[in-house]
Amino acid sequence: MKMLILRGISGFYAGKNWPRGALFEQPALDYASRRGFEGQVLDISGEAYKGSPQAKLALAEYRGDMTITALYGFSGGGYNVLHIINALTQAERGRLRLVVVLGAPGNRPALYRGSWELVYRLDPPGGHMDGPRALLASLH
Repeated sequence: MKMLILRGISGFYAGKNWPRGALFEQPALDYASRRGFEGQVLDISGEAYKGSPQAKLALAEYRGDMTITALYGFSGGGYNVLHIINALTQAERGRLRLVVVLGAPGNRPALYRGSWELVYRLDPPGGHMDGPRALLASLH
């Protein structure tokens, strides 16, 4: 089974330029693996709004690959996870087993709830960009 991982918004964060969207990929991929999924990072920036390029691409990936049963959204990607869930049919939602949302405080956790396991985290003490590492560390 696969976990589709959505990046945050492109820009300059944590002393680094992120032209394809902010995300420290390795902790996200390691989290997917430790949870029993093959992680697949969507290579597109996470500007977040209904019908955004990231949301459209993620929907196409989800609908085209029946092995995707988990979504992981960081920052802007976390907001787009909600747009994706809202665009899914009931049958498509039924395939989801896990939804992870990191650093998207403008949306309440209740908005993401469904028949799947929900992991929702605000920014850790290390700051926004530390979210994926802190989530991975919480598995120890």
